[in-house]
Amino acid sequence: MYLKWRDRLFSTFLLLILGPTILVCFLFYDQAKAAVFELYKTNMDANIGLVDERLLSLFQSIQKDTDELANRLAKRITEEPSFVEGKKNGFRREWTSQEQVQNLFERFSRNQKVVGNIVYLGEDGRVFSLHEDKSWSADNQFMEREQWGTGENRVDFLTKREQEKHPRSFFLEKRLESSNPKATGLLLVEINLDKLTDWIRTYVVPKEYGMMVLSPSRTIMIHTDKAMIGNHVSTLPHYEMVRRQWEQSNEKGLFSLLIQGKDIYVYRLVSEKSGGAYFEWLPREGINERLQQLNLIFCFTLFIVVLFACYVAHRLSKWIGEPIYSLVSATDSLLKGDFSIRVPIHGMKEITLLENKFNTMAEQMHALIIREREYSQQSLDQIVRSFYLAVEMKDPYTAGHTERVTHYALIIYDYLQQQEQLAVSRDDLRYAGLMHDIGKVAIPDHVLLKTGKLSPDEYECMKTHSIISGKIVEQIENLSHISLGVRHHHERWDGKGYPDQLKGEEIPLIGRILAVADTFDAMTSTRSYRKAMSAKEAYEEILRCQGTQFDPSIVSIFKKAFEDGAVQITQSADCKGRVSKDREIS
Repeated sequence: MYLKWRDRLFSTFLLLILGPTILVCFLFYDQAKAAVFELYKTNMDANIGLVDERLLSLFQSIQKDTDELANRLAKRITEEPSFVEGKKNGFRREWTSQEQVQNLFERFSRNQKVVGNIVYLGEDGRVFSLHEDKSWSADNQFMEREQWGTGENRVDFLTKREQEKHPRSFFLEKRLESSNPKATGLLLVEINLDKLTDWIRTYVVPKEYGMMVLSPSRTIMIHTDKAMIGNHVSTLPHYEMVRRQWEQSNEKGLFSLLIQGKDIYVYRLVSEKSGGAYFEWLPREGINERLQQLNLIFCFTLFIVVLFACYVAHRLSKWIGEPIYSLVSATDSLLKGDFSIRVPIHGMKEITLLENKFNTMAEQMHALIIREREYSQQSLDQIVRSFYLAVEMKDPYTAGHTERVTHYALIIYDYLQQQEQLAVSRDDLRYAGLMHDIGKVAIPDHVLLKTGKLSPDEYECMKTHSIISGKIVEQIENLSHISLGVRHHHERWDGKGYPDQLKGEEIPLIGRILAVADTFDAMTSTRSYRKAMSAKEAYEEILRCQGTQFDPSIVSIFKKAFEDGAVQITQSADCKGRVSKDREIS
């Protein structure tokens, strides 16, 4: 009877140990794998957004340089003729030598890595080119145009489709107009799509990813397989399968394909800025390779548990007590997602072995979860950085301003009481500081970049940036909870601020902290109509405005930080910057 009871108890303990442990391992593995795939989706979205920004910026830069090159070329052509030595009559007059134009073209091409040939087609029949190409003549006709971007950001391209079924180059054009017929013609700068692909693959997109970029006419501009460049997207292998999949997804969608037995993970985005379509993909086996370490941990842990479970269960059938109950309790906690749980080491030697193995497994799981969270945090940081860098590129004043305001805000946070810090996390305040002026991307350039004082209408337009900033942040799922702090960083304690005239503690704590930090940086930055205040002058002005513009308690904390020497101006006194009226203390 005893042996029968012990066998049953042995079986019971064996199931209690193996069942929950194996279940936890499988559940955790599936969750960790799903987290890794979600991380890749976030990375792909960030990569594509960065590629879109870089391409539009690159094309605009080359177009601007092309315009300048055209001006220099027209000036060179219209200069007085120089005397050069002739073969028969001693000296002859020559307007522009090939060598002079060649020097202009070579200097231009050295500054642009994606530029191929440069060609000038004069209406007088002359043809100058950086690289010899006999296919060019003054009567070249271009059958099609390509467009990249919209509005002021629009860039037009030409393609030689009548000569090339699959053009591997786009051309930026600039017509030279002059009363001098010798300076009238067409300047063409070639953007070599092979070089463009190499540039993107080298500086933007990780090499393990596949990438394809389509122009608005759906011509392949960039592709991992360079043989595909210049083709229409409909000529791609498996095009119909891909088309059906992306039609089922949205403009911005994620889908998978099974091609030749390989499962491909594809992310698609159609850019509103450029009109181009972006595809980025990675074989699932490539992701699975990165999960090998997780597989090894899983298999090793499972092997150890199975190996020792029988032995431990047999010993536990003789010794029922606290060690078993603590282990079962810890397993339940692990099932609920508490990977920090650890069991106390006590009891028989056999129990101790199992407890050590359990703790080792939990530590490995915990470490992997922390690492995956860090990867997600890094991705969010990259997205936020991309946003505020976009504002800095548009508004010279904002260059450095965003990070300085964030720096001052975090100093104030560090001086808050522990109970006050529970109301908002340090990371939330940091992200709010970095995103507080993101709405300025929607402010028209003639208002945002105006050096003089803003008119009433312009000032009202400028004030909308805080509303737009709040709406943008609200759309980012992981940051939506700080959108109100971003929206209300220009509210005043006395209710005379904007956009909603909140007053007192109706203003979110993040908004009250940013108000002090933003104003301090504005006053210590040089404006077009006055020099920057010293740190002491700005500090005294902050104190003067407590209870009217600023929360008195925040000002008191700022005062303590300043007197301790924690607040230091982080840019030089002669730093140039334009501060709009909405940044003043009134």
